[in-house]
This record gives sequence, C-alpha cells and structure tokens, in this order.
Amino acid sequence: MPRARLPPTLHTKPKIPTTRVAPNAPRLWNAKRRVKTTIGLNPYSATIFQRVEPPSKWLEKYEVQLSSNQPPKQQLAPETLEALRATQTDSELRWWEMERKHLDHFMDVYPPLSHVSSDVRDFLHSNSKYLSPQKVTQLLQSPSRFFSKPANVPYESRKQINFPHPKDSVVLMRTPHLSPNYAAFDVPLHFSKLDLRAYLSNVYGVEVLHIRSVVIQQKVKRTQPSDRYSQGALYRPRSLKKMTVQLAKPFVYPEEIKDLDPWEHDDYWHLAKTQFAQERENSEWGWSKPNLAHRKSIAQQAQELLKGKKKWAPTWQLLDSASTATPSDYVPRR
Repeated sequence: MPRARLPPTLHTKPKIPTTRVAPNAPRLWNAKRRVKTTIGLNPYSATIFQRVEPPSKWLEKYEVQLSSNQPPKQQLAPETLEALRATQTDSELRWWEMERKHLDHFMDVYPPLSHVSSDVRDFLHSNSKYLSPQKVTQLLQSPSRFFSKPANVPYESRKQINFPHPKDSVVLMRTPHLSPNYAAFDVPLHFSKLDLRAYLSNVYGVEVLHIRSVVIQQKVKRTQPSDRYSQGALYRPRSLKKMTVQLAKPFVYPEEIKDLDPWEHDDYWHLAKTQFAQERENSEWGWSKPNLAHRKSIAQQAQELLKGKKKWAPTWQLLDSASTATPSDYVPRR
C-alpha cells in the first residue's frame, strides 16, 4: 500500500511594491486624495478683474491696440469681438451672455479668466440670464462657496426631488410576536435601508437604530388556473420585501377593534358571501360541479312525500287548481 503523501507547507511572503510614490509627485484622483477641479480667480487675478483692468476697460484697450501698429499677441476672432460688443450696455459689459464658443474664446484671451475651470464656464453659460454682475464676481472669486449656498443656484440647476410612485407604499405590519422596540414594514423591492431610515426620520420623526431586510420569493402559479384543459404557463409572481427596524423608543401597536357594528361588518360579509356564491354558480365551476343545494331540496321533498306530509299530484292538475291550492298542499313535479 503506498504511503500517504502530506501536502507541502506553503509560506507566503508579504508583497512589497516595487514602485514607490515620490513625495513631489502629482496627486491622483482617488478616494483619499482629491484634486480640486472647480477653479476660480486667485487673489491677484481677482484684483485685476475688479479694479485694475475689468473687462470693459480691457475691451477699450484692446480696440486701441488693434487700430495701432502694435496689435496684441492674442487676438479675438471677428465673430467673438462682435458678440462681445453686442453685450455692452451703457453702464456695464455683460460678457457672460455670449454663446459658449465665443465665451470660451474670450475667457482664454482675457488674462484674469484664462485659468477658470470648465464647470464654472458651464454654469456661466447655462445661467447667464439669472446672473447679475455681483453674482458673477462672487462666483469667480470662490466657486465652492458660491455653490454651497442654495439661493445662488437657480431652480433649474438645483438637485431635482423625485416623488415616489403612488403604487409604492410602506405598510406597517401588526406583529404581536415582536417586542415594542421592533416594527416590521412591507416595502417596495427598490426600497433600501437608507430609504426607510430617511422616510421614518423625515416623515414621522422616528429614530432607527438597526434595520434588517429580507426578500421573500412567492410560490409558482399558473397564468390561467381556471382553464379546464390547460391551466396556462408557469410563472412566479413578484417577490415581496419586508424590513424589520429597531426603534430608539418603543411603540405599541393599537389594539384591534372588536365592535364592528358601526361599520355594518356582518351585513357586508353576508352580502359578499352571497354574491360570491352566485358568481361561482354562474361560472364554469358551477357548470361542471353538481348543485348540492338542489339535491338536498329534492331529497327533503322525497322524505316529506314518504312520510305523508305532502301529497303528490300531476302537473296539469296542479296548474288547474293553482288558483285554489296553496304551495304547501302539494309538491311540484321536477
């Protein structure tokens, strides 16, 4: 018999990366080190933009240089220059109302605005009608501070609020087997734990400590269960999702109402049962199944005839004497 062979012992060594990040290397975009993308004006450019050489003075100086023998190094395209002149009013130059291609070209040529990031330019172009000169200055000086205030952002550019679908409902279940510190809910399939926590906190002011969710798969059913020959293809109904939350404060479910007379509970259910039985008899099920109530009535009439409680008579005699006889005197022939 061959000798059993022991598996070799594997020793793993710690893997040391061969490449190290240099201390002066550029920072990459990852979860720990964020690169600032929203760039506005630095203090030096802001001073030039506001006091030393604003866009209106720069345009006058630019036109003088064009007419002289020493044109500027960076020149505007004729279409951009015409668009820039069209935005000039008596008191100010609304350069941010130009088209996007002209706006980018002007900001690249105008030195203080050449380093402004693209997201700030997008915001200037898309919201040019709502921005005043003061708002434009605030945006260029500190974009992050400007965007942090909701009042500065127009309604069209704000975060949209999506209301839930009317069919999506959060139902509180009656759970007498759970303690008052726990509550169970029937929620839609797309509902997450964070959604339920925010829903209970914002709508009802209920604090939640822990949430447990479970998806229950339903049983397989047929598409046509009432068909006599083929009950249809198999399919599985949509799954159900339930969540159990742990509450910070206990909640006791109200007791069930025992007196249902104000709502006519008995009359309603009696009418519903009668209607269901009538629809069942008129359906395909009633055609294929025997009428047990009719059978019982025939058997009862036969017993009454045998015991002599009622008399039998032909139908033609019963019809002639229908005016004088009462239904209790005879049993009609079936």
